[in-house]
Amino acid sequence: MEWDRIPGILELTREDFDQLLFEAMVAMYRFERSKVSCFELDYTTIYLLQFLRRRSSARMKEVAREMDIPVSTATRLVDRLQARGLVSRRRDTHDKRNILVSLEPAGERIVRRVEDHTHAIVTRNLGRFNAVETEAFVRTAAGLKHLLRVPAAGDPDEGALEEKADPPPDEG
Repeated sequence: MEWDRIPGILELTREDFDQLLFEAMVAMYRFERSKVSCFELDYTTIYLLQFLRRRSSARMKEVAREMDIPVSTATRLVDRLQARGLVSRRRDTHDKRNILVSLEPAGERIVRRVEDHTHAIVTRNLGRFNAVETEAFVRTAAGLKHLLRVPAAGDPDEGALEEKADPPPDEG
């Protein structure tokens, strides 16, 4: 479907809209990369530690599903984090076949530092916004997963990520 302008309040051209989305992606990418550099952790590690912080524990299968990686890859990641004392694992008392992964105090401290860092930057910069802009930012952030139709972990049935892109135009 070709279109010149996006209907709505701002009436952006398609080119302007694509540029706006690209700039937003670059900002998020660079912000996340700065955390990787600042805390000397890779993005996958930061994500897993933040995921575990929001739960008392997670089965290895849940870790793999949340991160959209094979269980074997999740196991290797957890092995590395366990060796650093950031997570621990234990057998599930209700089902001995399951391994539960939990955040250790050292992992909790790192996640707290990462989240404090993010909070400080965002709140400091939101102080430069007026009330309407701040509310717009909060509403956008809260609705982003719905706007982009990002499926829940392990739920490929719904969402933009599963939609097939149009094939590239024939160059011939």
